[in-house]
Order: sequence, then structure tokens, then C-alpha cells
Amino acid sequence: MLYIICTPIGNLNDFSLRSINTLKEVDSIFAEDTRVAAKLLQHFDIQKKTQSFHEHNENEASEEIIELLKSGKTLALLSDAGAPLISDPGYPLIQRCIKESLSFTVLPGASALINAVILSGLPSDKFSFNGFLPKQHEAKRKIAIKLKNSNLTNIFFESAKRIVKTISVFSEVLNPDTQVAICREMTKEYESIYRGTIKEIMALIKSDEIPLLGEFVVLVYSGSSLDEVFDLDENFCLPFLEFLSPTEASRLIAKITSFSKQEVYKFLLRISK
Repeated sequence: MLYIICTPIGNLNDFSLRSINTLKEVDSIFAEDTRVAAKLLQHFDIQKKTQSFHEHNENEASEEIIELLKSGKTLALLSDAGAPLISDPGYPLIQRCIKESLSFTVLPGASALINAVILSGLPSDKFSFNGFLPKQHEAKRKIAIKLKNSNLTNIFFESAKRIVKTISVFSEVLNPDTQVAICREMTKEYESIYRGTIKEIMALIKSDEIPLLGEFVVLVYSGSSLDEVFDLDENFCLPFLEFLSPTEASRLIAKITSFSKQEVYKFLLRISK
């Protein structure tokens, strides 16, 4: 059995009891960075060494893991922080396990992605995770163009060195009232969250109010220009009911406005009477 274990994104005390016990029991532990893993294991008094599993040795290490699993060994896979496979190595290994009918499971835990969605205050009913942003200016610009009127919260990982450039590019392309949240150093002592329009966030950066240190998650919600036109009023909604049931109409209206299906459905029932 292979245990894919989510690790703390900052505060070590977020590590689950189940994960600690599993690490004590498995035959071998593979980690993205053995030095980072050593600190985690030492903190919980787990007396085991780890083997490397990172982007530069992923193929070779995966072969070793597959052979160990076939021989009946129990193994654990750790990332530096958060969930393995999410902007981290491991996907080809999982594909091999499925192909070879080798058992694996996930021990849930801290996630920078989910933490950021909740902390941001931006719409959380649907969102898109886009991993790390590219370094190149034009590549960032192309992404910003795609964000226009995406009507869902988009999430990116970014480094302290490139956060200024990223926000600058976004502010050039996106509407000034585009909603942005920056989550910095989550779960750590100096955790800080910045929320506002892209214009307001840019102003915070220019005035040095956002420390350019630590780990960053950037969330962007541009909304849809359709929201400015349409609203839940009878003149707009009643024509839908001429051709669709309230259930079908609420699903369609929710797609072209910022309202949820439940809100629309209740409104349609009320006006249909």
C-alpha cells in the first residue's frame, strides 16, 4: 500500500494524528526534500530516514516504489508542504499504480489551495486552480486576458520575487474593479491576507505595505459583465419560464448571472405563482 500524505503548509501542528501514526508504521518514506521531511519527522519523534522523490529523479524513484509495492512493502509519499501531485511530483507514479493494480490512498491534510479560497472572501462555489504562474511577461499577460469575465475565482501560486511583476501585468489587462486577494504565509506566525480591487492591491504593493517575503497565493475574480446587465427581475426571468421548467430555467439563469441556482429557483417559483 502507498500512502500519499498531505503535510502542513506552515504550522507543523496541523499534521493529523493518522498521518503521524502511518509514518511510524510504514516500511519506507519517500519525500520531495529529505531535509524538510527530516524536520517534520523529528518534530513528531518519528525515527526514520527518508528517500528522495523529486522532479529530477521521479522516473527512477517511481520504478523503485513500484517494485517495493509489488514485494508487499508499505510506503509513504510526502511533499514539502501540502498535497503531493498538486504542483508537485507524483502524477506519473499514480498512473503506474493504477495500471499495475497497486493500492494507494490519500491521507488528507492542509491545503494552500483550499485555505486560500476560504480566506480570500471571493466566490467559493466554483474555482479554478492554475498552479504556478509562468515567469515570462507575455505568458502572464495571456493568462490575464483569459481571466477577463471568467466568472469564477482563479487561484495561482506565486513567488515573492515575482509577485510585483504579476500584479503589475494583471493591472494592465484586467478591469480596475477586478477583485483580488493575496494570501501570504498562511498558517505561519506572520500570516497576512490582502483583499481589494486590482487597483487597490497595486497601490498596496507600490506603497510597500505588502512584505515581499514568504509564500504567496494569488486569487482573482473578474466576474462577468453580464452581471451588470441582468438581474433577477420578472421582465428578465419570465420569458425563460415560457420554454423551460423552473429547474431548467434556474440552471441556465445561474450560468449567466452571479446568482446561485437555489436563489434563482426560489425566485422563479415565486413569480410563476
